[in-house]
Amino acid sequence: MLDSRIRRLLDAYPAIFLACHRQHVREDEAGKTITEHQASVLDHLHATRPTTLSKLAEHMGVGRSTMSITAARLVRGGYIASSRDKNDARRVGLTLTPAGARVKEQNSVLDTELVRAMFRSMPAGELETALRGIECMAKFARIMLRQRKRGRDE
Repeated sequence: MLDSRIRRLLDAYPAIFLACHRQHVREDEAGKTITEHQASVLDHLHATRPTTLSKLAEHMGVGRSTMSITAARLVRGGYIASSRDKNDARRVGLTLTPAGARVKEQNSVLDTELVRAMFRSMPAGELETALRGIECMAKFARIMLRQRKRGRDE
């Protein structure tokens, strides 16, 4: 038997997901198609905080050479930029370009307009309570992910 709190989350989360789920767009505004794997890579990058190819490959569970091929295609497509580390020229950092950030946003799990509509239907106090709760859960989810990663690294 599930703990009642677990059951409450398992009942509530799918309703939010289904109500606000985005129909995934796998192309940019120019109509160029990207693969699901490429969209997933974009999902793991940031516009200003570089990520190394090695860290990205490790995190996504693929080999460095596989990630190198994917990254090269995304660089050629104008979705990511690569730059040498100022302190260590051997290290290359990958960041999202504006085009990559747009594709990443378009492929978000939740549709911002549907979320906005849901928010508009909620009383302000309940919305604020809900956001604080989900932010708190996300904080502990991130802690759990870091702990799991440390366990794999040991």
